[in-house]
Amino acid sequence: TANQFEPYSVDVPACFSIHFSHGYEDKETGNLVSFFSGWPPSDSKDFLGAWGGFAPQFEVIPPTYIWRLEIDPKTKTCVDLDIAPGASNACAEHPLVHPAFSTSPAKYVYAVGSNNVGDSTAPCGYSKLCVEDGKREKLPIGEYNSEIDSYWFGARYFAGEPLIVPKSKNDDGTCPMEYNEREAYLLGMVQDAVKDRSFVAIFDLEKDLKEGPVAKLYLKSAVPHGLHGCFTSD
Repeated sequence: TANQFEPYSVDVPACFSIHFSHGYEDKETGNLVSFFSGWPPSDSKDFLGAWGGFAPQFEVIPPTYIWRLEIDPKTKTCVDLDIAPGASNACAEHPLVHPAFSTSPAKYVYAVGSNNVGDSTAPCGYSKLCVEDGKREKLPIGEYNSEIDSYWFGARYFAGEPLIVPKSKNDDGTCPMEYNEREAYLLGMVQDAVKDRSFVAIFDLEKDLKEGPVAKLYLKSAVPHGLHGCFTSD
């Protein structure tokens, strides 16, 4: 019917959602499931809450986590809103999946990571979260989540929002009908504050992130910290 496609609103618990990685309709329940980065609500009048101002003050900034939201479109109610499975204590931002899985269940969500102890700190690496099969157990703040595959560049390195670039291409340059979500590269811009230079870090997603990048392409100078980009082949 025509009313079936009319927009509607659903009340969900208060939170600040900012960047969505993907969403899909669950084939078994018909519910709508989505994943996003965000933080708890606050009474700040600034649009970005504690992120406002000249420079971030991490002692007052809440940690950013990856959340899972499930909505029942039949009853127009929120079924669940919680930290995503496998993401307990992962302070992470700018989540994304293989682009072929943006509207499908993805086993892995990748994000720029700050730490895996639930603290609010600057981003200095990249993390892979098992959001479908990961543990739902919530760890105490300060406890390291050893289940998360992460790579940390070290002190005085600052990582930016990553991109995922699929490896697979047909002979005519078009995309295949089916993808393996790990057949891809993760690209991220990283600033080396000691050398005052930036480099593009390239990870092969068929390997664990903790093995480190397969290449670092240093630029001639430092690139200001930024976000939101795209990739196109030559």
